[in-house]
Amino acid sequence: MVWQSLKRIARQRTDRAAMLERAYRSVFLCAEGETVLADLAAECGIYQAPPVDLTPRESGYLDGRKALYARILSMIRIPPEEHAALQEAARLETLPDFGTDEDM
Repeated sequence: MVWQSLKRIARQRTDRAAMLERAYRSVFLCAEGETVLADLAAECGIYQAPPVDLTPRESGYLDGRKALYARILSMIRIPPEEHAALQEAARLETLPDFGTDEDM
């Protein structure tokens, strides 16, 4: 199997940015992609305040996770109302499980 890269699929450098953005959008702007985005947001803690007792190494690690997620968001360019819905979905992912799933 040969993995695709921008240099293989976009012969001209000027086409690469648009092709990459389309690829991100096709991956993340579907039902499964939205679920993955909410999970990634919850895992990287982008919408949460960091713990106060982090070491510099832990803080750098957390910042790197958040930066990668921010890159995904910048590539898919969702409108503010969809971003708010994504934040809500990510917050739901971080809540403890109480009761049944029918409550959601």
